[in-house]
Amino acid sequence: MAANEELQEALDTLDIEAWLDQEGIKYLVTRGARGLQLNVKECPVCGNSNYKVYLNADSGLGNCFHGDCEAKFNKWSFIKAVHSTLSSRQVIDHIKQVAKEQGWRPPRTVAVAVNMNTELVLPESVALPVKGRNLRYLDNRNINGTIAKYFSLRFSQRGVFRYKDAEGHSRVQDYANRIIIPIFDLKGDLVSFQGRDITGTADKKYLFPPGFASTGSVLYNGQNAIGAKRVVIGEGVFDVAATKIALDGDMALRDVVPIGSFGKHLSEGDENSQVARLVELKAKGLEQVTFLWDGEQRAIADAIKAALMLRKFGFVARVGILPPDKDPNEVPAEVVRQAFWRAEVITPASATKLMIQHKLKFAA
Repeated sequence: MAANEELQEALDTLDIEAWLDQEGIKYLVTRGARGLQLNVKECPVCGNSNYKVYLNADSGLGNCFHGDCEAKFNKWSFIKAVHSTLSSRQVIDHIKQVAKEQGWRPPRTVAVAVNMNTELVLPESVALPVKGRNLRYLDNRNINGTIAKYFSLRFSQRGVFRYKDAEGHSRVQDYANRIIIPIFDLKGDLVSFQGRDITGTADKKYLFPPGFASTGSVLYNGQNAIGAKRVVIGEGVFDVAATKIALDGDMALRDVVPIGSFGKHLSEGDENSQVARLVELKAKGLEQVTFLWDGEQRAIADAIKAALMLRKFGFVARVGILPPDKDPNEVPAEVVRQAFWRAEVITPASATKLMIQHKLKFAA
């Protein structure tokens, strides 16, 4: 979300009458042709104190009708005029703080601190965006620079990954023209990465570093879910990014953290499994898990099966249904949000109902 859009959203949320009360500004409530009006005692522009300023209680739009003042106001200009000694930046911060107190929740654009200095050395690459410029490939997938930075995405133009194979021989993987996608454990330590081709001509869309953490033991973006009460589990990296974008579009969903399972399955059975990672998150406050794997029948059945399993650990587990054969990366953000809101809490009874409704069978 752009800074101007974020400010406008905060202004839309801000209740101007509550703000006047908070600031100790005297006003009268009257009824005008367009609803309730706030007659403010003193004009912050001309200084007249005879209740000549009229503000609409809902929109904040208004005027001063004293003499030749004729000042026109909206929420921004009125607050800026009242706090005329503050800089624009300070006024913006003030508005956002008041809006937060009134219930506004800005998008979470700052990720937790991560540690890149581990034994794993990434291919030579640059952090995105570069001097404010993003990759066209990412822009085309609606992943802007803010989201790229949130997920610590990088670009490798000619980078390679050097490693030794099982027999001790030196090997090289070519990561030229690939997006480097770092993968962190719950502590924020770099444990693996992926390399996504952006040319469309490579034999393999994705490359993985041999010998490092299997994706079956990691939750993508799990480090940002520490302390969260609600998470959405998608499949791949770009599904998680698309879900993040969708969640940011609804103020009521900005506390929900998207994480990834790297496929339509949750590993279980030992302390290094993905289920064990979710249990770790539960100990830090996680309560609700919503599966948003793609809309194919097999994926829905797998999600229901995984949700039933998580119930045994005390989670409220839900399954959201996307359009047939579509994942979060292939549908508009509103469709992702609708799938979240309509997700069904899974119990043995609701699981049976969904299985019958979608003509599903559990895989053997």
